[in-house]
Amino acid sequence: MGAIAVSKKEEQQIERLRKELRIPTKAGVLRMALKTLEHQTAEERLRLEIRESVRRCAAADKREHRELAQAAVGRRLSDD
Repeated sequence: MGAIAVSKKEEQQIERLRKELRIPTKAGVLRMALKTLEHQTAEERLRLEIRESVRRCAAADKREHRELAQAAVGRRLSDD
């Protein structure tokens, strides 16, 4: 694969990060950035899946609680 065209500002950012992170090559900086972005994306995807699961379970729990509460009220009335 060939070189990637970047602006002068981006070139300076890559070089600054390379030095700050003590990564020997500019390609290493880009590899690290890609790895970080993939990790963040995977974490966000997991957060969304967990949030959706919690939402579904909360709705089911509310229904179950309502059904149990109605059944309990019915028993109390019939025990009198």
